[in-house]
Parts: sequence; structure tokens; C-alpha cells
Amino acid sequence: MAARGPIPPPEPSWWPAACSDLRACDPVMGSLIDRWRGPVLASRGDAFQTLARSIVGQQISVKAAASVWARFEAVAVSPDPVTV
Repeated sequence: MAARGPIPPPEPSWWPAACSDLRACDPVMGSLIDRWRGPVLASRGDAFQTLARSIVGQQISVKAAASVWARFEAVAVSPDPVTV
């Protein structure tokens, strides 16, 4: 039996509307959206933490990002917009 990759996350309820809005605003992105059949964005739960993790992850390697995030959580205690 062949090994299978991870199961992709389910499509969020807001995904079709977001794709439709982006298609309407940007024809180049619309064309890419129409051709893409890969996984969709997945949230880790809280939107603010997902955004913050994405920003950190884009800046540095995954291992370094995990270390920075752990230090950030230790200082912020509850990483949300109010406490940050």
C-alpha cells in the first residue's frame, strides 16, 4: 500500500466568498485561484494568533520561529490583541 500524505484541512466557510472577492479585485490572482487545486488556508483557532504566527514564520526558519513564539508567549502570557 502506498504511503499517503497528510489529510488537508476542511475548507473554511468563508473561503468561497474570499476567493470570489479576490477574483473580482485582481484578475491575475483570480486566474491563479481558478488554477489552484491545493490545500486551503487553515487557522490554528484564534485569528490573531494565526496572523502573528504567520508573520513570525515568514521572517525566519520554522525552528527559530518556534523558539521566538515560545518566548513571546512567555512574556505575553495570553497572546491576544488586548495584551499585546
